Amino acid sequence: MKQDRSQRAPSAVHSGKKSAAKKSTPGSVADASKAKAFKETVTRPTAEQVALRAYFIAQRRRTLGMEGDETSDWIAAERELIEEFKAA
Repeated sequence: MKQDRSQRAPSAVHSGKKSAAKKSTPGSVADASKAKAFKETVTRPTAEQVALRAYFIAQRRRTLGMEGDETSDWIAAERELIEEFKAA
């Protein structure tokens, strides 16, 4: 004796209910690590930001007749931007 689909009992797998995703509680370790990762990505300046700041540092250095080169300008620019991001 065969049963057609309308007479069969629904299985638990195809019940149509979706399982609720477990959320982490506020202040959990997962939240702290996500916040730390986000903060670390925000505190690093982009290459474009560093290049622009290094350009202005180089202009000021040349105008004042100070010694230096592109590498020292780049490093100074990175340091300044990182400190500004930390302060914000």
